[in-house]
Parts: sequence; C-alpha cells; structure tokens
Amino acid sequence: MVTWREEKVLPIPIEQAWHLFDHDRLQRLIPGVVQHEVIERKPGVVGSTYRQTYMQGNRLETYIVTDLAYTNEPDYKQNTIGFTLAKMFRLEMSFALKRIDATTCRLIYTGKNEGVNFVGRSLLSLGGERENEKIVNGFLERLEAEVKQIQN
Repeated sequence: MVTWREEKVLPIPIEQAWHLFDHDRLQRLIPGVVQHEVIERKPGVVGSTYRQTYMQGNRLETYIVTDLAYTNEPDYKQNTIGFTLAKMFRLEMSFALKRIDATTCRLIYTGKNEGVNFVGRSLLSLGGERENEKIVNGFLERLEAEVKQIQN
C-alpha cells in the first residue's frame, strides 16, 4: 500500500480554495480526466456517485467514484472520495481545507493506493511509490497554478 499526506498553505480564502475542487474544474487539476458525470447525487453528498473516464497513456479507464465523507463548514471543508482503478488498485483521497484567517487556508491532501489483487500489489511494490509521488506532486503544482490565477 502506498500512502501520502501533503500540506500546503494557500494564500486565498477558504471559500475560493473550496471552489477549486468543483466538478466543473476537475479537469484543470487532473488533466487525465476526460469525462466526469454525476450518476447519483445524494442529500448531504456522502454516497454520491460519479462516472469518471481517465486517459492513461493511450488507454481509457472508466470507473465509479464515490463520496465517502463530506464536510462543508465555514472554517473546515473536506471531501473524501474512493474508487477502484483497472480492477487492480483501490484508491482513497481526501482534500481538507482549514481556515487560517480571512485570506489564507491550509490544504491537507491525504490518500492511499492499495492493490486489490496479486497483480495490483506487485505493481505497487515495483515502483508504485515513485509513480504515486509524481502524480501527487503534479496535482499540487496544478493546484498552485490555479491559486496564482485566482490571485491575479
């Protein structure tokens, strides 16, 4: 299993930062996502499902994303999602924002990627950590670029 936890101070108000994670902005943060559609939106968000299609190299992968936890308070916002990719990897990611002051918040990005079968576990043990680190760092770089765009 590969896990990560990254924290970043974002120099924008928490509400603006929260909107960076809106469904219609998803492809800006994760450019491999070529389609994202709501299957079912549940009251309170938890349990809502989405069909997402991701381009990995020349291959398209379609999977179902589920909201596992959701909080939208003035000083704390959090969304945890989970999905199974290629019938080999179970991913869970959480994006949390904590208000520092009126113009600043802290992002806490955590997650885990675990193999659900022998092939998935083997691939993760053969370099999954390095590949995952590239993906996480790329996401954070795109997020910082979006924050800079808001500031201008």
